Amino acid sequence: MSEPVAQILGNGPVLPRTTARVSPIVRWVTGGLGLALLVGVSIAVSNFAQDPEQFPVSNVDILGTVDYVDRNRLKEAVGQHIGEGFYGLDIDDVRDSVEQLPWIARARVSRIWPSRIEVLVEEHEPSARWNDDQLLSKRHELFAPPQLQLDNPRYHQWREVFAQLPQIRGAEGRQSELFDTYRKYQQDLAGLAGTERLTLETLDEDERGSQTLVLSNQVTVRLGYEEQELRMQRFLDVYKRMETKIERHAAVSTATFDMRYSNGFALGGFDAGMRGGLSDQSTSVAQGPLQ
Repeated sequence: MSEPVAQILGNGPVLPRTTARVSPIVRWVTGGLGLALLVGVSIAVSNFAQDPEQFPVSNVDILGTVDYVDRNRLKEAVGQHIGEGFYGLDIDDVRDSVEQLPWIARARVSRIWPSRIEVLVEEHEPSARWNDDQLLSKRHELFAPPQLQLDNPRYHQWREVFAQLPQIRGAEGRQSELFDTYRKYQQDLAGLAGTERLTLETLDEDERGSQTLVLSNQVTVRLGYEEQELRMQRFLDVYKRMETKIERHAAVSTATFDMRYSNGFALGGFDAGMRGGLSDQSTSVAQGPLQ
């Protein structure tokens, strides 16, 4: 140690400097004030941001293919939230309002800074008619479009539009299973190598589960409620052998194949003259109880 410093400090030990201790109460009070200030500032900023006059929504963009949904109702569904402002509106509430519209399958809502709202919509893609006033989408989602309600002024026109879709009838809750069954039967019919490509127009299942099919050439096939896949295969085998003869008759639309017998089938809808052109085995009345 240098001599000048030694003279100042002397020969005794050097003690560290001590700082005044802050009491716990002071620390708690200081922390509480800081937290309160932070919360207050956050609330003030949030209130300012949610003020629709400060941050209004200037534009709403609706994206996606919209073929069937009522555009006015779509605008109303979004418009009821616009008054809450750009930051004030709840994105989930806007999406829920849009998805409540019958034709909307899904919606995605986004904020685009500084003042634009973007709504991307996806419509149901109808794949079949369900009973009288509902449609079934390719995702097995059931919905009731306003176009098929009796009070719609263009009801009959829309009925003709949707008449191109296959008709499926059944009990409530059976739509998914019957739609899968329809597609299976449709694939089976596609395997027929005839002059006319047959499709399935109607699948009707009653309360007992008994199924009746109507094909695109208006031939009716009754499968009943038991062994339906087996009976469908039996019908396909029979139809392949009889197809040429059946197609010669102008009244083919009256033909009905009743496959509900345990040991055969019954063919109806032909008069005596037409029956003469078909094999006796094909037109014989099957024995046994209907199932």
